[in-house]
Amino acid sequence: MNRLVPYIRAADGAIQRISDGIYEASGDSLEPYIYTQNLVGWPEPRVFWAKKTGPSLGIAPLPASSPD
Repeated sequence: MNRLVPYIRAADGAIQRISDGIYEASGDSLEPYIYTQNLVGWPEPRVFWAKKTGPSLGIAPLPASSPD
């Protein structure tokens, strides 16, 4: 199982991490979250977005060592 945390990207490109939304996914597929963005200054190294640009919902796999 993968632990995932949701992210939201606003129209202006601002990113928000939804730390109280962490959940476990039973499969390995990230579809429809296919657009990758590397993160700097966040607990996760990258996020996968449902849309390439503009407002979007995204998910990021939690690092194995993360207590969240």
